[in-house]
Amino acid sequence: MLQDSQNKLVLCATANNLLAGLWHAGKLQGSQTFANDEAGHQAFAEFLQQHPATPVCLIADAVEEDYRLESLPHTAGNAKRELITRKLNQFYRGLDYRTAHFIKRDKDKRKDDNFLFVALNNDDFLQGWVRVIQSVEVQLVGVYLLPMLSQVLVRQLKLMAPHILLCEKLSSGLRQTYLHNGRLRMSRLVPNLPTATNQLGYFYLVETEKTRLYLISQRFISHETPLNLVLLSADGSTQQISQGISQEQGLECSDVNLTTFAKSLGLPANLILQMPELLHMQLLANGHVVDNLAPADLTKRFQFGKIKQAIIVASVVIAVLGLGAVGWMFKQGLDNKAALTQAEQDTVLQQHRYDEVAKNFPVTPIGANDLKVAVELHLAIASYPKSPRRMMQVISTALEQSSLENVQLDRLRWVLSGDINIKDDDKFIPLPASNASNSLQGNSNTTFNADPAKLNEIAFVTAEISGFTGDYRGALNSVNRFVASIKADNRVAAVEVLQEPVNVSSFVDLQGSTTDEQSTQKQPAFFKLKVILKPQQVQTENLAEVNQP
Repeated sequence: MLQDSQNKLVLCATANNLLAGLWHAGKLQGSQTFANDEAGHQAFAEFLQQHPATPVCLIADAVEEDYRLESLPHTAGNAKRELITRKLNQFYRGLDYRTAHFIKRDKDKRKDDNFLFVALNNDDFLQGWVRVIQSVEVQLVGVYLLPMLSQVLVRQLKLMAPHILLCEKLSSGLRQTYLHNGRLRMSRLVPNLPTATNQLGYFYLVETEKTRLYLISQRFISHETPLNLVLLSADGSTQQISQGISQEQGLECSDVNLTTFAKSLGLPANLILQMPELLHMQLLANGHVVDNLAPADLTKRFQFGKIKQAIIVASVVIAVLGLGAVGWMFKQGLDNKAALTQAEQDTVLQQHRYDEVAKNFPVTPIGANDLKVAVELHLAIASYPKSPRRMMQVISTALEQSSLENVQLDRLRWVLSGDINIKDDDKFIPLPASNASNSLQGNSNTTFNADPAKLNEIAFVTAEISGFTGDYRGALNSVNRFVASIKADNRVAAVEVLQEPVNVSSFVDLQGSTTDEQSTQKQPAFFKLKVILKPQQVQTENLAEVNQP
């Protein structure tokens, strides 16, 4: 079962009874007193059963308390816990309710830690109440000493004197607590407080002197230490007592009326008069937690409850984050779907617009691959220091002037080279018309580090006599006229016939029969020329011509 963080039960146990108060969100909802006997324990059990999920804090107001001030070497972590446990076993072996209250750290070279070791020497008055708490299985937060809450009360009242002896009139008796610089050093409870008003002043005076002598004997103070006596009351009844002690003992006394302070905490003044312990219980209910004296086995149910609550809170947080993540992802999915739908619509619209515009595009017989090859060829030619345009003009002019309609150009290799004796690697093997016809080949592996004006333009022209029927003489005449036309151009330096249009077929055999079918087969009349142009100064116009469409 989850603990109710809004509700809290605060108990104050004395030798005679138990005061129980229920707080909700820091406000006292009600209180009830139980006698320390069998009937009171039974009534207390029934009271706890009404609040099974409410955490319980128990304050002990005992006579038999022990306080020891010790300095320990400064440590941390497990070493510190082991050192404190060893000291507790040394001082209070066999006692269940004990703790070490850290005071301060010294400022000398060693910088030791100062602790106040506290324990209940006799816990018989608590055992009955603790057994009831365990039987009902409520969550016990801890067991606390009332003087430690008196230390909190001094801070809340802003009492700043270095040596304070706090006197509180409680239901259990007179509680005198000594604080040094606001830190608890010791406390003693004097039961059987006199009821007569005329005896109360003398009682305060005697007990104050006893406490002062005890502090001197324990070397908490010296005879010359200015001890500040503070008397707390809710009705101002201690004002005359403080004046009398100040006159008799010469102590600096002050009377503090708790009415205003109690109202600031939300406690009625009449409740403080009847049950002064409610003031300390209110401080604990407000979250002023002090050192816990209870052993771990008594508070394990509360610790398990805290772990369980933390797991549930973490689960709820994770679930909320998960739902948030799912919602965000769902929204992202919707946004992506909407974006995809919009993109598809835009694509259809753009395709429709493209189709409308494409209807007006001119029809071209040239395929996309051929256009790509032409562009790549143009870029390759543009990288040369000279353009093949002049060589192509020379060949074209020769074909037009000689009126050689039967000369078909199959291959043109244009080369820039400083060596006019360069050889062509063509083996005179005719290629398919789609790949070899009217092709232009350059020397792509040549690097032009020399002066472009000193490079020779050389062309290797491979052609054939179209419609060849075996008339080799006519074919030779056509080749001669074509060569003569090229030589007649003043841009040409030399023309060399590398291959005559003769029948080089392996089917022709002088031993063959005239009736043999292979002997009558006609082979293409290929011929090959080497054309060398005269040198020309490289001008920017040549490169510009290449870029012309």
